[in-house]
Amino acid sequence: MFRTSSPYVKHLLKGNIRWQPFTRETLETAIRQEKIIFIHIGHISNIAGREQAYALFSDPRVAETINRNFIPILLDIEDVPEASLIALDLLIINEQTYTIPINIFSLPGAKPFLSFSHITPEEFIALTENILNSYRDKRHRLEKMSLYMVERLQNTGVVTKKESPKEINAKLLHAYVRSWYSKYIASEGQYHTPYTLNSRNYIFLLKYAQRYHKQEISDFIKHGLEKLYFSAMFDPVEGGVFTQSADYRFLEPLYEKSLSENVQMAILYSFGYKYFKLEIFRQAVENLTDFIEKDLESGTGGYMSSVTLKIQPEDSRYYKYTHDELKKAFSANYMTIGNYLGMNPDLPEDARQILLNTPDNIKIKPDERILLKRIREGHKNELLYDRRVITAYNCMYVSALCIIANNLEYQKEKYTKKAAELMEKILKGRKSKNITLYRYIGPGNKGYPGSNLLDYSLALNALLYLYKSTGEECYDELSRKYTAFILLNYYQADNGMFSSTSRLEQVTPFKRESVIDYIRFSANSIMARNLHMLYKLRKDTFYLEAFKQQLYNIEPHLIGSGPMMAGWGLQILNYLTDKTPNPDFSHPFPA
Repeated sequence: MFRTSSPYVKHLLKGNIRWQPFTRETLETAIRQEKIIFIHIGHISNIAGREQAYALFSDPRVAETINRNFIPILLDIEDVPEASLIALDLLIINEQTYTIPINIFSLPGAKPFLSFSHITPEEFIALTENILNSYRDKRHRLEKMSLYMVERLQNTGVVTKKESPKEINAKLLHAYVRSWYSKYIASEGQYHTPYTLNSRNYIFLLKYAQRYHKQEISDFIKHGLEKLYFSAMFDPVEGGVFTQSADYRFLEPLYEKSLSENVQMAILYSFGYKYFKLEIFRQAVENLTDFIEKDLESGTGGYMSSVTLKIQPEDSRYYKYTHDELKKAFSANYMTIGNYLGMNPDLPEDARQILLNTPDNIKIKPDERILLKRIREGHKNELLYDRRVITAYNCMYVSALCIIANNLEYQKEKYTKKAAELMEKILKGRKSKNITLYRYIGPGNKGYPGSNLLDYSLALNALLYLYKSTGEECYDELSRKYTAFILLNYYQADNGMFSSTSRLEQVTPFKRESVIDYIRFSANSIMARNLHMLYKLRKDTFYLEAFKQQLYNIEPHLIGSGPMMAGWGLQILNYLTDKTPNPDFSHPFPA
């Protein structure tokens, strides 16, 4: 029944709930049987959310309630991205936050009326009893709730009409940054627990601060990048950055490493090196890319989605060391190695300690690092890999390698060559000799074969960066073909934006693509970048006008959106930089 590569979905399918796939047939079954739909969307790499979901659905009372009363649909957040975007919007409407997993109750006909994230079995049973009673006795109230939700969804995170041309200037950009920087960035340690890295926000702020000489913002980001690098968030043994920590102090990583966040973080540190010329920022880029190359390489072409723990972080032995383990590996030198790893010499020798990426970590010799990795081999059964090779994130890595090649000029050939090799693997994973892509690359990764706008926008972005970096005509030719394909299948002339799915692939009740930058830059903001690059490369005014129309459409929504539209802030910055390469600072706008 399920054709999925998701390890999360596969695990939950082993339980007692009779999960259904997200298809038109499943939605039609709910209408036929007059049953409420229950949709669960999760992901393997979020340890806390994953374990809470496993506990919820393994409870026999919950399983029996779901099977008897609902049509249950199970999704991985990566398998049907459009459904996930709608779910995130729903969660924000209900809870004013966004976390994974997401649970949704919907009336037959895919009319959602309630969403939430974490919940205990007891709370779930009580909630479902109330819902079923309402469905039986007060259905009109659920219909009213659903109508409200649908109306909100149709106007949340999407552009509904084409805005008239207007001036896009630096005043707008300054006002946008001023509206959220102090509250959400400079003070963010007070607001986020657990804390999730948001490299995309810092990429925008760093480029903005450099262009407009915002010293306070530059200093904040420089300090933040140094603090992050010399913390427990950077793995001092195998490299790579963990996506989440217990809080903003970066003292307790949650031991999840994703390809997408490591890629975005590598871009951020490459800009840090470009602007600040600090050697540690170049080391950070090497740390991140080496981890991707060595630990996420799939063996079949491309890079895996993530690696995380099967167990709770506090029970982990893989990432934490004891002085006893170091003594066995290094004999008399073990205390020195422990100091390089930030371990406390005053704790008992059998105490497991969180490791730090200290400034002295660079002193660890290659043969000593091999011994450190060998300590972990005995605990490798703790690791859980999401082995899906996702087209979108691999294309993102191609673009990142080209950006890094430009920012770390003296290593340009090394990174450009890696980018070209990866793009070749991605293109080999196409459905045939035509240009349509699979969502996943490689054998066994064909669970959901249809790619969507995110995949194609990032594929085009990768090709444009490769052409810009190498000048090779093959990339120019392919970028032209993918541009035509995207415009034909995804461009919406009525509002000048791009739809998430092609005209023939719609399953969700709302055909749309969010413009909000939730976990990564939205596909529409990526397409805006592509249109701008296409204009600069080809001087075709169609691309410039289409790009500007997107900016016109975004302008009314920008102020008040906070960092969740940082991708659009970046595109406005790119536009203004291209329009006025050397801004006049004689009358700067305050920010």
